[in-house]
Amino acid sequence: MSKGFGSGSSKKRKNVKQFYLDNQFDEGKKFYLAKNYSKAELIFLNLKDSGYKNPNLFLYLANIYISNGSEETALIFLKRALEINPENPNIYFNIGTIYFKRNEYEKSKSYYLRGINYDSDNAFAYSNLAGCYEETLDYKNAVDNYKKALFLNKNLLQIREKLIQLQPKICDWSLYNYFENWRDDFIKNTKFEGEPLSLINLKGDPYKELMLSRKFYYSNYQSNKEIQPINKNKKIKIGYISADFRNHPVSFLLARVIELHDKSKFEIYAYSLKSEEDEMTLRLKKAFDKFIYIGDLKDSEAINLIRKNNINIAIDLMGYTKNARVNLFAKRVAPKQISFLGYPGTTGGDAIDYLIADKNIISKKLSKFYSENILYMPNTSLPFDNTIEIEEKDISRKDYGLPEEKFILAAFHRIEKINPKVLDLWSTVLTKLDKAVLWIQEPIPFAKKNLFYEFNNRGISEDKIYFAKKTKNLSDHLLRHKLADVFIDTFFYSSHSTGIFSLWSGLPVVTIKGLNFASRVIPSLLENLSLTELVANDNKEFIRIITNLYEKKELLKKIKDKLEIQKKKNKIFNSEFFVRELEKLYLSIKD
Repeated sequence: MSKGFGSGSSKKRKNVKQFYLDNQFDEGKKFYLAKNYSKAELIFLNLKDSGYKNPNLFLYLANIYISNGSEETALIFLKRALEINPENPNIYFNIGTIYFKRNEYEKSKSYYLRGINYDSDNAFAYSNLAGCYEETLDYKNAVDNYKKALFLNKNLLQIREKLIQLQPKICDWSLYNYFENWRDDFIKNTKFEGEPLSLINLKGDPYKELMLSRKFYYSNYQSNKEIQPINKNKKIKIGYISADFRNHPVSFLLARVIELHDKSKFEIYAYSLKSEEDEMTLRLKKAFDKFIYIGDLKDSEAINLIRKNNINIAIDLMGYTKNARVNLFAKRVAPKQISFLGYPGTTGGDAIDYLIADKNIISKKLSKFYSENILYMPNTSLPFDNTIEIEEKDISRKDYGLPEEKFILAAFHRIEKINPKVLDLWSTVLTKLDKAVLWIQEPIPFAKKNLFYEFNNRGISEDKIYFAKKTKNLSDHLLRHKLADVFIDTFFYSSHSTGIFSLWSGLPVVTIKGLNFASRVIPSLLENLSLTELVANDNKEFIRIITNLYEKKELLKKIKDKLEIQKKKNKIFNSEFFVRELEKLYLSIKD
């Protein structure tokens, strides 16, 4: 009997202790849910020291430490929870999230994949796994997992935006037909958390571009009131802000502008958002009066630094492109702020006061679709560096693996500017012109495979497509233009720096003029060159123009000869003229 009595007492004491610990755990949960994390932490730590085995205890502690930024401690408790409950997918996902925040993407992928083994229908997990692949530039797996997330939860934030942004990078257009409807939905209904730039190459619609940019801006930024200079500067201080002060199309076009600024009237500052440096960075550092790296500064610190420099006019060279810091302009770093060169559209907000364009890109009639006031350059708003030289070097098509007797259509665009409608049109041209072949920039292998598949579906064989490999420098890239017959444009996000480089190289560009900014840059250049016969208004006219050049070799030669003459005298290639006119615009708004 004594043995039985003693056993029962022990069991009773154990049940009382367990009851007490469970109550303590429930008390800790109440504080946790009320976001009183300090009291919840104290209770949970006492429970841990008491040997309490509920795996959720470690999850709550982990979440508390995640909330206060103690991710290393959070990882310890999550892994303890995993030891107790190794089949809980949420623990794997939480660990994966911490590693993602620490930029340890391989570890993050590993934990997400293990968690998905236990929960294969978790849209958030696929989305976060896709983010890991995106960060490591594995766009194929990124797209595959964003698609899985979309099919599981079509309302998950950012999924559609990510697919719009990333699918073109691998020539995957399986969801392209939805993009227009998705844009309309972003404008009218759901929150938009993507990049307005990624939707510019849809049908050129300046009204929808304005609406989307406006929604994006006011959903993400709060504008500051106007500021005044601290004191009157002896010279007008111009601050150029960019992450692209390196070998980048923006800097290729801008470098000569900075070198030619009138330093007796202007003091020129660069605020660099990236620490990456190359030979272009070194060139720009010599040209600017001051070159300041602000990439590691918080927004508030960067804003205070720029304001302390008493800048009169701040130039945004990025808009909504990658690595932009829009909040610097939203909080206002200068009394006057201008969008120039880097972004082909409106920012939609009230942070940017002016947008530099020309009458061909934004007519007076179209200016209502821009939130900024338009500052008009007299000829073109695209700067150019007329010191760029093209080697006097004999090269042949054979050197580049090109067919000798074919009519070569060059298209050295970024691969994401190509869309199904562009491919339809190019394929029609290749079908119609028997001896025509296409010479395009070589994409990553998976995109190349997809591109061949898409061309094949349109009846175009692989022997009609040739790829141009990435060159070591700009000079080599420009040199090879002489091997092509015509450069063909994309739409409705056409070539900009790529197009003017083609013209400088003596290669005519055939383009389609739309209504949006991005589709009117090359038509503006051709207008200035009196080559409007190369500007189409629709697909039929585009085909007719190329067919005409294909059939009339003397006409094509005449146009190329004209371009060679224009290089020496046309104002669109005159860097000195451009800078003087740009400075007039700066002077007109300085007060």
